[in-house]
Amino acid sequence: MNAQRRYDQDHCQPEICNVEGEAAIIGTILVNNDAYQLVAGMLQPMHFSQSILGEVYEVMGDLIKKGQVAQPVTIKPFLPWDQNVSPDMTLGKMVIRACAQHSLPPAMLPQIAQMLVDLYKRRQIISVAEDMIRTAQNIETDGDPAKIGEKAISEISQALSDGDDIYGAVSFGAALDEALEATNKAYKGKKGTGIGYRFRPIEELIGPMCGGQLIILGGATKQGKSALAGQLAMGAASEGFPVWFYSGEMSHIELAMRESSRETNVTVNRQKRGKVTESDFERLMHFRNAHKDKQIYIQQKRLTLDQIEERVRYFVSKKGKGLVVIDHMGLIDRGKDEKKMADWEFGQIVTARLKQIARETDIPIIGCAQLKKNVFTDYKPTINEKFFHQLLAKKPRYSDLIGAIERDADHVLIPFRPVVFLKENEPSKFSDLYEVWKDLVDQNEDKAKIFLALSRESQWPRDVECGWHGSTTSFVDLGGMNAPELIKREVLENPMGLL
Repeated sequence: MNAQRRYDQDHCQPEICNVEGEAAIIGTILVNNDAYQLVAGMLQPMHFSQSILGEVYEVMGDLIKKGQVAQPVTIKPFLPWDQNVSPDMTLGKMVIRACAQHSLPPAMLPQIAQMLVDLYKRRQIISVAEDMIRTAQNIETDGDPAKIGEKAISEISQALSDGDDIYGAVSFGAALDEALEATNKAYKGKKGTGIGYRFRPIEELIGPMCGGQLIILGGATKQGKSALAGQLAMGAASEGFPVWFYSGEMSHIELAMRESSRETNVTVNRQKRGKVTESDFERLMHFRNAHKDKQIYIQQKRLTLDQIEERVRYFVSKKGKGLVVIDHMGLIDRGKDEKKMADWEFGQIVTARLKQIARETDIPIIGCAQLKKNVFTDYKPTINEKFFHQLLAKKPRYSDLIGAIERDADHVLIPFRPVVFLKENEPSKFSDLYEVWKDLVDQNEDKAKIFLALSRESQWPRDVECGWHGSTTSFVDLGGMNAPELIKREVLENPMGLL
């Protein structure tokens, strides 16, 4: 007796079988083969209460994995099509009826698949319990009741497992093997495992982005978190990784203009107004030709968490493992049960769910997040030179994020440009402080820092200095150079630090 036992379908109680759900899985996948990827890692043929439907699911999966089309006409040769599955129904009729009557929106399949897996485990437990009762009732005089219980416990653990040696677990030996293999690949390839993104300052802080990581990119308004997210996305795409970019604020046209401005130095404002020279247009055209095949897919329609999960799983199934960027988490639409939640409460649900998606799809996810309002000027200050220097010396912290969203993060990165806060506290031009303020603004206009405010695997808090080019909203790798004129020259020549 093992976890592959099948509960007798003829005696399957309705509450522990869901034939309609099984037919819905079959029908939906036959109508839309892409839906298979949403359940392939979760649902197995043995999970079907009707073994014949499990066979249909297995045949469909085999064809789809080979890149072939799974439809009734293509699976028919591999199945007992004319076999009766009920007194008045052949398998062929059941499959065709499933396509016609049970096809569902693909987004519903993971939920139904999990239900079928849970029902399968319940049937296994019932079967083990019935065997244990029969054995205990007919025990021999020299039988050991403890062994009956131990056997039942072992079989229940096996029934509840997801294919691992121990319920829900991967052995340490297997983990070590995979870790060593990843290190060996990185060594042979002369680069770290994970996703590269061609921006040294952040690589210096956290290294490559790895599957399963949730990286929160926090920032106050006008601090450049969206700009930095775009640079990281472009860098990952330039390294050959597919990128799915959820843009809750900017349209795909605005994003394309901003990314092209970094390399061409033709500002978004000039592009929008058509204030370009022939040379500008040639540079824009060259950028378009050089980058049109980059695998960046921009989702500009607002989505709920459920919809984001569906799109991310589909993205990974079609394009492979890459990078997902959510800009920003506060612009995710709320479901019916989430509409009345406070921002901090919903934020915690978002990060927990994104972390779960990252782990299950084995990809890194960047989630942009707002800092609390007035976090750097949360009191009525006395405007003087000391106050200006205090603003410049401020350091953002992970506790400045709205809610406790950092608890699910592997890294919290916060770009910081203190000159923004200097400008918000401009003194009167007739004040003695004005020249002091203006000198400080001029000195810091092209400066920025990126703080590693929290990390599960790197030393924190730490920060790196960067340059900032306002007209193209670009962070610049200084490479040890601090003079503003050198920063500007580097931006003009190679704004993203691309090789």
